[in-house]
Amino acid sequence: ALEDPDALFVRERLPLMHRLVEENLIMDDVYFRQEYLWIDQPPPEKDPDLGIDKYIAWQTPLHREAIKRALKEAT
Repeated sequence: ALEDPDALFVRERLPLMHRLVEENLIMDDVYFRQEYLWIDQPPPEKDPDLGIDKYIAWQTPLHREAIKRALKEAT
């Protein structure tokens, strides 16, 4: 889920996704990317460097790295 945020849409991971949304670590409503809604270029559908996937995105790459570090320290 760290590298592929859309992996959180699996039934078993929905509680984790909802918790990350509550903590304001991810966004689960990044679906308004139609060209007619944007003055300039719409954002990319996927950008793994920034943690953006089709339906879910990390708030910032820093949030993703913080979770990655916390998980590494916990194990």
